[in-house]
Amino acid sequence: MEGSEDRKEQYTIGEVVARLKKEFPTLSVSKVRYLERRRLINLSRTRGGYRLFTPQDIELLRYILKMQEEEYLPLKVIKKRIEAGAPSMRTGDSGSEYARVLEDRTYTKEELADSLGVETRFVEELLSVQVIGRGGEITHRDAEIARLALDLARYGIQPRHLRGIMAAVEREAAMFKQILNPDLRSGDEQRVAEAMHKARHLASVDSRMKELMMSNIIESFAS
Repeated sequence: MEGSEDRKEQYTIGEVVARLKKEFPTLSVSKVRYLERRRLINLSRTRGGYRLFTPQDIELLRYILKMQEEEYLPLKVIKKRIEAGAPSMRTGDSGSEYARVLEDRTYTKEELADSLGVETRFVEELLSVQVIGRGGEITHRDAEIARLALDLARYGIQPRHLRGIMAAVEREAAMFKQILNPDLRSGDEQRVAEAMHKARHLASVDSRMKELMMSNIIESFAS
């Protein structure tokens, strides 16, 4: 009976992935194995060599994944945090301060690759097609783009395929800029600020419209 009770507090790698999949849709068994190889998690095993997770192991894995997805921290930095006691995320931080820190953060291509769990070559390909790093630095926004690009890559959509998407975005941005150019070039701080607000609104409307158009097309796939 005691062994049975202990087993209730242990989970296989497949069970853990299934349990966390809703929170982290891109999580896979291979990624968990990778994190173990990097010694971020230390798992016990059955006599047959199967990995077993305790509830504490699952919480640690959840912490690591959040650090990767929300802060894009390199694994070596996450490991240091864990060794220092893995403090709770955002403890003592106001939302605005946290957002400001993230917005100001920049990455080397190696740091970004490490945070995504991919080879540096993947980041280099995104840089080569100018999907990220257009301002000369890899920003927090670029890190989010790279994460989305990685999700697409799992379906066979590689960085080189994003050239067309980037070209379409550039054309639309140029159209918005042309509309707002009189205010942007006015030299009046208030008019410039209002123009930037309008630009962001146009981008939001454009994004939502394309999302709905794409949904209409996708719904026709099965017809």
